Amino acid sequence: MALEIKCPFCGGKCNIRTSERPTLLTVQAKIYCQNCGTLQADFVGQLTNIKRALFIDCNEAERWSKTEKEQIQEDGKRPLTNDERIAQFRAGKEQPDLFHSEETIPKH
Repeated sequence: MALEIKCPFCGGKCNIRTSERPTLLTVQAKIYCQNCGTLQADFVGQLTNIKRALFIDCNEAERWSKTEKEQIQEDGKRPLTNDERIAQFRAGKEQPDLFHSEETIPKH
């Protein structure tokens, strides 16, 4: 999905005339509204609050007949939070199979 900037005057979609990347995380652009012709502006965008995903194998999903969400609702269990999964990963522990484990994770 592309970023869409609306004209503050007419609400139309703005077009980008030129753009550049002054740094790795920022973009500057000259925008205009072709719809009403009354807007010319500078746009500055910056990536902030950057996080990197930690993707972990989820082999148990191959045995599921329902979505995780459906199983959680039926079984009254909760999935591990990302922080809990990261802590287990860093500790070198295997990720638990939430729906075939003998241990039940308490609800919050």
